[in-house]
Amino acid sequence: MPASIAGHMKCEGSWCAAPVNVHRIDWIWANASVLAENGISMPTSWEEFNAAATKLKAAGITPLAHGGQAWQDATVFEAVALGIGGPEFFHKAFVELDGDTLKSDTMKAVFDQMRTMRGFVDSNFSGRDWNLATAMVMNGEAAFQIMGDWAKGEFLAAGKRPGIDFLCASTPGDGFLYNVDSFAMFDVDGADKEEGQMLLAELIVGKNFQKVFNMNKGSIPARVDVALDDFDPCAHTSAQDMAASNAGGSLLPSYAHGMALRGAQSGAITDVVTAHFNSDMSSNEAVDMLASAVANSM
Repeated sequence: MPASIAGHMKCEGSWCAAPVNVHRIDWIWANASVLAENGISMPTSWEEFNAAATKLKAAGITPLAHGGQAWQDATVFEAVALGIGGPEFFHKAFVELDGDTLKSDTMKAVFDQMRTMRGFVDSNFSGRDWNLATAMVMNGEAAFQIMGDWAKGEFLAAGKRPGIDFLCASTPGDGFLYNVDSFAMFDVDGADKEEGQMLLAELIVGKNFQKVFNMNKGSIPARVDVALDDFDPCAHTSAQDMAASNAGGSLLPSYAHGMALRGAQSGAITDVVTAHFNSDMSSNEAVDMLASAVANSM
């Protein structure tokens, strides 16, 4: 598996967890019919996204299906941050917690885009679960959703076909944000318990489990040597992008989903993101609050 992902599975240099998958966070999903009927292609830049969303809104269609929960706000925010700032900016801001980066003009631009996107969600978004937002895209009530690839599991479970009923693409920008589900193994007493742990770990990382689990979950195998012949085109895109990002140094841990930071720091960032998204706070105020919140959480 990629070295950065393997690193999350080790405690002080020794394996202590078994990964079941790799979820990509920075996905944008779309209703294919809604886009076709309105002459819109999948956006490849945030400017294109804004133009498409403005056109859809004028046509009476909710551009962005979103659930007003803190973790969903953070999911959109980190995808925007990666897209606008790039991988190096993301790493300095959300892995290194560099104060200058948190208060930079680039971060202001990220909050500017979040303010724009706030105008593209419907008025009933508060408290909505993510899968209900996905259903809005399925049913044609909304055009786009920015969500990890567990959303694809919802589309597939409903019998929707990738490339026909729904479209998938990485959010605009370079890089790959990941979240890994895993089973943590704690110290146990007794040879039988240790053998049980080893058997469980062996089964979890076995090629068959990695294939079957991820075909249903929407994610891709943590092992890069699992054949993807039976996987859908979105999974193939994800695997190819993960390999390219791993080679190029832009494979990055999600802060919003617990991979990049400890809880206090990630929570401090998300509190600011949600406060900004649900108020008239300026981008200047947001970056000042962001830098202060992170500093106070250390």
